[in-house]
Amino acid sequence: ENLTKQSVAELFKPKNASIVHQIIETDIWEMKNVILVFYESRYLDEDQRERQYIEGNLLIPNQKNQYKKVLISKFEDDNVDTEINSIFFANADKDKEKELIILTKNQHRLQYLYDGTEYSTFVFDNFKKVKTPKEMTLLADISNELFGGFDGFLEDNPNSKAKFKTAEQVKKQLKKLGY
Repeated sequence: ENLTKQSVAELFKPKNASIVHQIIETDIWEMKNVILVFYESRYLDEDQRERQYIEGNLLIPNQKNQYKKVLISKFEDDNVDTEINSIFFANADKDKEKELIILTKNQHRLQYLYDGTEYSTFVFDNFKKVKTPKEMTLLADISNELFGGFDGFLEDNPNSKAKFKTAEQVKKQLKKLGY
């Protein structure tokens, strides 16, 4: 039977999760028709507060129309919902292969202290199909260097501006850094 990216994504969907962000199918790192899918889940923590996280996965096909799941990462804030803002590939390290870059955002609001959006950047290293990992490797240093920042009101900075909110801004900065 012919599997669509939607039907494959549904097969791997965790119980009670929903698919967020558009499902992407792409050729990357010498692998064909790799599916990138993001699942949102909600749960109650030990204080009975509702929490949310997003789990990103790469689904890599083999010859037999079966897929291997690689966890990109779990994106979770300790308070508020996380949203996937952008997904793209760009070079962010010394090798020639592009890295997977994911931009997330969180809305934060606490009266008189802060009110706005925090932007984060996560850079994941490429890998070879023969050495498919269970989970992708986060390149922490460059991710931190590309941390988007806060857009909105902060008590000590009422007009806080985020530095990196879009793929375009991050790519520009990577070029500046020599990648």
